Amino acid sequence: MIPFGQNWGQLKYIHLMETANIGIVSLIMGMLLLAPVFFVAWRLKIGIGRELAVSALRMILQLGLVAIYLKYIFLLNKTWLNLLYVLLMALAASYSLLRSSSLKVNKIFIASMIAILIPLAVTILYFNIAILRLENLFNAMYLIPLVGLMLGNTLKSNIVTMKSFYNSVGSNEKQYHYRLAMGATKNEALLPYLRNSLKISLAPNLATMATVGIVSLPGMMTGQILGGSPPGLAVKYQVMVMVAIFFNSFFSNILQIYLTHRFSFNKFGILRKEVFKKKE
Repeated sequence: MIPFGQNWGQLKYIHLMETANIGIVSLIMGMLLLAPVFFVAWRLKIGIGRELAVSALRMILQLGLVAIYLKYIFLLNKTWLNLLYVLLMALAASYSLLRSSSLKVNKIFIASMIAILIPLAVTILYFNIAILRLENLFNAMYLIPLVGLMLGNTLKSNIVTMKSFYNSVGSNEKQYHYRLAMGATKNEALLPYLRNSLKISLAPNLATMATVGIVSLPGMMTGQILGGSPPGLAVKYQVMVMVAIFFNSFFSNILQIYLTHRFSFNKFGILRKEVFKKKE
């Protein structure tokens, strides 16, 4: 308990209480929040019941497995194992990106993977060297959570960028072909679509940065505070993480378009229809 009359200028953070535990019963009570969602969705015939049930079950199973194997990864803390896990995360992110963007995975997977890994490597190394100043740059305690934050946020931005870019080119082919016919190079003709897709994908990140702390408390900051970190430290981490996420998303978005479009257009600059998945 903080003593009455304590000098707040000299006061270091005092851990007032331990983080409340969430047991099995509490987890079940929490999941009951989905019951009225199922009911209302069923009454309104929205048609999300099955998908919601599958998604919730996958979430529980996947995070349950994460809790188990991350415990041992953190205990072992081997550089090769940590980097292997990061590579698997990036592979899953690239696969999810292309599937969500309605693009065929086998056509541009390697290019998409590189577009994810290059900005991620630069961001994480800079973060761990210049900001955290870690002795072990690949310490699992920092590496894996930070990579998870970067990939999770960048993936959403990448999906919007890719869908917006390829859908815009596909639905405005006449305008695009006209630019080519007037002497524009492929890159020049595609530039307006790149600009527009970047603006659309980065808008949520910009809005979040502008309103954070007023409209919402970000997940990482909230988690740190609930975990016992002082609010000041949680804020500093959150600021640095949000800047790193924006940097990573921005350059990953650009690289996604720059690298994948080389395989998505033929030598005459015409969009290949075979890069898209057939609509069922």
